[in-house]
Amino acid sequence: MSVYIDGSLNNPKTASTRRVEKVEGSHKFNIMGYSVEKYSEKGTFHESATFSVGGYGWSIQYYPNGETKTEDGFTSIFISLKSETEVTEHVKAQPSFVILNQNGKQLSEKRTTPVYTFTSGKKSNCYGYATFLRKLAFEAGIEDDCLVISCSVTVFKVFPVEPDFPLVVPPPIGIKQLNHLLEAGYGADVTFEVNGQTFNAHMCILAMRSKVFRAQFFGPLKEKSGTIIKIEDMEAPVFKSLLDFIYSETIPEFEETDESEKKHNLAQHLLVAADRYDLERLKIMCENILYGNINKSNVISFLLLAERNNCIHLKEACLKLLASSQILGKVVEAGQFQSSSSVLYTVPEVEPVKLPIQQFNWLDWFNRWKSQRLQNAEGQQNRARDS
Repeated sequence: MSVYIDGSLNNPKTASTRRVEKVEGSHKFNIMGYSVEKYSEKGTFHESATFSVGGYGWSIQYYPNGETKTEDGFTSIFISLKSETEVTEHVKAQPSFVILNQNGKQLSEKRTTPVYTFTSGKKSNCYGYATFLRKLAFEAGIEDDCLVISCSVTVFKVFPVEPDFPLVVPPPIGIKQLNHLLEAGYGADVTFEVNGQTFNAHMCILAMRSKVFRAQFFGPLKEKSGTIIKIEDMEAPVFKSLLDFIYSETIPEFEETDESEKKHNLAQHLLVAADRYDLERLKIMCENILYGNINKSNVISFLLLAERNNCIHLKEACLKLLASSQILGKVVEAGQFQSSSSVLYTVPEVEPVKLPIQQFNWLDWFNRWKSQRLQNAEGQQNRARDS
C-alpha cells in the first residue's frame, strides 16, 4: 500500500461498487367540474399539488385541450420535477399515467413512458404525453363531473461509486428473525436506561452474542432479572443501533442514510461500543466504513480512535497516510496535533509517548519513526543478501 500526494491510499488489489435503487410512489389529481375545464383554451394547463417520490418533488400537469394546436381533440398529460437545489441534479425517473372516474374505474389504458433524465433548475422540466388520449374516448365514462388522473413515478436513485476495502466482513452467524422480539418486547427480562431512554431486551440473546453481557448477566456479579441497568458514556441512538445489530446482524442506519457525515459519525461511536461489548463483526464493519474516509482532516482523530479501541488495520492506514511528508505538513499546519488533549501511544517501533500532545514535537517524532522503518527494511535486505 502506498500514499498519493493528495492523501489517498493506493492498494493494487481494489474494487468498487455502483448501486442503483428504485423508489416508487403515486399521486391522484382530481379534476372537479370537468365539464367546465374541458372548454379551456389550448395550451392552458392545470397543475396538481407537489408530491414527493425518492426525495424529489413532482407535480402533474394536465392540458384539457392539448398543449399546442397540433393536439386537436387530445388531452395532454405531463409530470414535472419541482425540486430546486443549489446544485444541479440529474434525476432518472419513469412516470406512468391512467385516467379514472371518481369511483376508480379506468377510462384509459395505463401508459408508461421510457426512463427520462430530469434536470433540476430548468424552467421547462416536464415529460409525458402531448397526445395522451382523445377526449371522446373517455368523456362518456366520467361520473359526477369528476375526472381523476393517477400518476405513478419510479425514481432510479444512483448512489456514488464506493470503493470496497480490504477487510473482509465475516458472514452472519445464523441469527434470524430475532429483531421482531426486540421490537415487540416479548419475554424481555432486562431494561437498559440510556440518557433517559429505556430499552427492553433479553438476557439470553445478549449473553449469546457478547461475552461482556454474558459475564454481566450470568457471572459471579450477575444482574438480577428485571433490573434496570444504566448505561453511561453512550448516546441512546448508538445503543439502539447496538441492539439492532445484536438481534439482526445489520445496522439499518448504515443502509438507509445517504449522508456520509452522519454515517461516519455513527460508525465512530458504534466502533467504541462494539469494542466495549466485544462484538468483533460490528467492529470490523465500522472500521471498514471509516477506512474509506481517512483524509488529512480526520486522520489524527481516527488514529486516536484506532489506538484506543485496538483497530490494527485502521491505525496502520492512518500511520501510512501520515508517513507522507506532504500530508504530515498539512496536518501540522492545521494544528491538529496541538488541538488535541488526548495521549497517543505509538507503534511498537518507537517507545510509547506518554507526554500530553501539546508538549510533544510530532514532526520530529514522525521523522524518527519513518527513519527507523527505513533502517529496519534495509537491515532485512542486507540479511537476505548475506544468506
